[in-house]
Amino acid sequence: MSPDPELGAGRVGSSLQGGRAKRRDRDQIEPEAIAAVARLDGKRVLDVGCGTGRLTAFAARHARSVYAFDPSEDSVAEAEAALSAEERERVRFAVHSAEALDVPRRRFDLALCGWSL
Repeated sequence: MSPDPELGAGRVGSSLQGGRAKRRDRDQIEPEAIAAVARLDGKRVLDVGCGTGRLTAFAARHARSVYAFDPSEDSVAEAEAALSAEERERVRFAVHSAEALDVPRRRFDLALCGWSL
């Protein structure tokens, strides 16, 4: 099976690359759905497999703090670059897999995991 060039062949940890993710959820249905079932205001949020940050930015606008990680260094760099200075103050980024998450030392109120399974 040959890699789909539109999906960012060779980049691990980000399901959609090159702006395609923004086209997929153009109407921001995912953040609206999350907001309908959970309040992020004042919460400590874990963003599992943050990819290029489509949910990280949403969480950073509302949460007290966000720990966002992904196994792809390129995707994490793109996610960090997409945030405003104010949002960046509330987000800590890391490059690692879900298995490498050190949960005993960190506590979170809410976990987001989209397109990461």
